[in-house]
Amino acid sequence: MKETATYSDVLFLPHEIIRNILKRLPVKSLIRFQCVCKDWKNLMQIPSFIEDHLQQSTHQNPSLLLECTGTNIPLLRRLILLDCRLQVRGVQNLPWNASIVGSCNGLLCLEIRQFKQFPHSLSLWNPATTAVRHIPRTRTDIPYYDKCVTGFGFSPIVNDYKIVRTFTVFYNVTQVEVFSLNRGTWKAIDIVNLKGVRLKKSETVTANGAIFWSGVKLVDEKKEGEDNIDLQEDEDYIVEAQDIVDVIVSFDIAKEVFTVIPRPKIDYHADVMLTVYENKLALLCHTWKSDDDEIPYVIDLWVLYEGTCASGQTWSWTKRYTSSPHSCTLDPRTIWRNEIVYKPISELHDDGGRRSVLYMTNLTTNEVKRSVIPYHEIIRSIYIYVESLVSVGNNYIEES
Repeated sequence: MKETATYSDVLFLPHEIIRNILKRLPVKSLIRFQCVCKDWKNLMQIPSFIEDHLQQSTHQNPSLLLECTGTNIPLLRRLILLDCRLQVRGVQNLPWNASIVGSCNGLLCLEIRQFKQFPHSLSLWNPATTAVRHIPRTRTDIPYYDKCVTGFGFSPIVNDYKIVRTFTVFYNVTQVEVFSLNRGTWKAIDIVNLKGVRLKKSETVTANGAIFWSGVKLVDEKKEGEDNIDLQEDEDYIVEAQDIVDVIVSFDIAKEVFTVIPRPKIDYHADVMLTVYENKLALLCHTWKSDDDEIPYVIDLWVLYEGTCASGQTWSWTKRYTSSPHSCTLDPRTIWRNEIVYKPISELHDDGGRRSVLYMTNLTTNEVKRSVIPYHEIIRSIYIYVESLVSVGNNYIEES
């Protein structure tokens, strides 16, 4: 006699076990599984599950995202995604005529270049979900500026993603506006701390609820018997009469406040790159030789720690690592999984063609790793990237 299973005989996995399994899956699979049942679809829109999945991806599956320019079509940029084993997981063109401003929690902030439109338009894009949100133009027209610098980051304190835009005339930041993803609007903020500061567009990172830029600051050199000169009165005089020092500019995303931080005092010539180490701001200082000295090519890692020091300051720099001497062709870009990642180098391959080769140095063992990228591209930038379900809009549902 044939037995049939009743409804009570069917085995069900507890909700927590299902959730624990799903949070470990790639986004592409989760999007497909939304059609399994309504409960699964709703689960993937609950903030706590999105956060759990993001934390899992951040710790287990961080990737390297290479922003490349094609050799045949220079204006066309595309992305190459490398997984933890340095295998190519995906290659795709950037949407529109765009370049990356920043990467945070699976979201990319894009600057879209449009003919005779300044500043350029902005969009938020989640490559894993393909969701896009076009950011409205800033609230006010900027009559004149010579530099526009953008930053993008997230603050867990206010649970909000923000885009910051600074407009500079010479060495004066004349206006700053902040776009909040939660508010959906821009607002102007105080710029008193940015007098005499100029931000560098190509160097920005986000860490621990703040956005950081490299910058330079005019330092007064008041001569005896002379009055201070206002920065807006005579720009030619300022260049001759004042020193320019390198600084770090920090923007607290929750408080919406800028802070100017001196760089560590180093006694050698170095190219400096902002990065993140242990969720703290860090600097990769790459020494270079001058005509009169014989300093070997090495890399120092300096990390910024917060907390009141003996001097009364609320920050301090600590040198955490010095590399072995190496070739001058290695150009450090970022830190990924406890390894320094260098800008890929074009090398001749066995088949006679050229390939981009990625070098990495382990911060613990000093071991150098070499990996061939099966594409010959001009690598513009390298970002740390994790797949996520993070939304570009406010379409979450309440947790039951």
